[in-house]
Order: sequence, then structure tokens, then C-alpha cells
Amino acid sequence: MVEGKYLASSSREVQGSLARLLYEKNGPEVLPLIAAIFREFGTVEGKKARRKLGDLDFTTAVRTFFGPALESKPPRAEIVELTDSKLVLKGLTCAMGLKGAGREVCQAVMEIDKAMVSNLTKKEVELNIIQTLAANDPYCLVEFFVTGKNDCKVKGEE
Repeated sequence: MVEGKYLASSSREVQGSLARLLYEKNGPEVLPLIAAIFREFGTVEGKKARRKLGDLDFTTAVRTFFGPALESKPPRAEIVELTDSKLVLKGLTCAMGLKGAGREVCQAVMEIDKAMVSNLTKKEVELNIIQTLAANDPYCLVEFFVTGKNDCKVKGEE
């Protein structure tokens, strides 16, 4: 019934498959709920990572966060550009298993990475999805950028 379309070989794929299925069954009105759930999970995971790793500058934080994808054989991602306030990442695979699920689902699910990077760095970070495997583009191209130079209070630490 779900073989092939809904991937389940990792917890990230299961999360993505559940988001895809929820969207397919309920339509676009469910996207804010999907985004909110993934944002909250990203917040929790980002804070956990920061407690474990300590305070990291943006460059070190994103290299650490995306390290497993960058260092895998073959690599699952490549850094296109990295500065002290911006990362452009080319994703060669989708860890969430969203290939063909649609740009809108990708945008909602990627709230997890946006929140994780924001909470890991203690800086407000925005995310721009330029290309995505979810929209059947040949690869993902995403940009994370710090919105301001000053540390910000992240959710739950006001």
C-alpha cells in the first residue's frame, strides 16, 4: 500500500512520510500545522545540540549540524557558499524522503532545520528554498541566513 512512496528507512523519512500523507489527505490547510510541529521539534533539538556542543559561531554550527550529510560516502550534500552569516547548501538526497511531495510540503517540513540552526546558533535564521527535490528539481538548493548580527532570544529562553 505505501511501498516506495512513503519511505521508512530512518526516523527522518518516517517524519517526512507522515507529513506528506497528512498533506495528501487534508490539503493545503494542514500546512501551518505541519510547519508548527516541525518548528517545535527543531527548537527542542537545536537547544539540545547547543547544550551538548556549547555556543558555536554560525559557520561552525552549520558545519557541525550538516557534517554527517557532507561527510557521508557518497556525500548527501555540498556547501556552495559559507560565510559568517550565510550558508547555501546543495542537497543531493532528501533525508526526509520528500522527493515529489511538493514544494509546499518541503517548506513546511524544513521549519525543523530552520529552527534547529536558529536555536543552535542563538541567532534568528531565515531559510530560502531555491530548488527542492520535493518539486522534482534535480537537487535541493537552500539558503540559511542570519537576519541580524546580534544574538537573539530564542523561543523558550526569554
